[in-house]
Amino acid sequence: MKKFSKIALSVAALGLFIGGCAVVNGSSDITPESLSLRKAPVHDENIKIQKVNYIKAAPGQAKTFERSYVNAPPLIPHSVEGLVPITKNNNACLGCHMPEVAKAMHATPIPKSHFMNFRPTEVIAKDGKLIKKGRVVAKVNGGANDVYATPTHGKLYPGRFNCTQCHIAQSDAKPLVKNTFKPDFVTTKEMESSNLANTFDQGVDTTK
Repeated sequence: MKKFSKIALSVAALGLFIGGCAVVNGSSDITPESLSLRKAPVHDENIKIQKVNYIKAAPGQAKTFERSYVNAPPLIPHSVEGLVPITKNNNACLGCHMPEVAKAMHATPIPKSHFMNFRPTEVIAKDGKLIKKGRVVAKVNGGANDVYATPTHGKLYPGRFNCTQCHIAQSDAKPLVKNTFKPDFVTTKEMESSNLANTFDQGVDTTK
């Protein structure tokens, strides 16, 4: 009985495989092009990149966008021509977005979270053991995965130098799929600024 069941299952699986291949090969409405959001056969890597138009407004003259969700990296509302590529030693964004000049430049200031080091520094103790150095702001799992946050005293944390890693310029590109997501902002301030530095440990057990 068990041997017969295994044979039956194998035959059924083979039938599904053959049937699936037939569907993909055009015997149904499902085509190779419809299996991908890029509307190209899955075996074809000759992708034609969609041409889009990016915002051409100059910095300081553009209207900012509402954030996609709470603490989402805001979209860049102005042209980035001449500002990219960004390197560790050449970052034109800082000229307008550093907190001390942002208000005068009518720019969104870089948030406090970008001036914090969330990675503990490992140092070698006298006994040769690696220890983690930094200010623990939240205890997790009895100390096994403590949350660290060390202020960088007004200097942008080096790991945040590449602004376009998270922030992108807005374009007229059409979404590949319909998006019905609606953000749930607690306050109107959350629509235009970040409070991540004050809430990153929200829900973390700090009593252990």
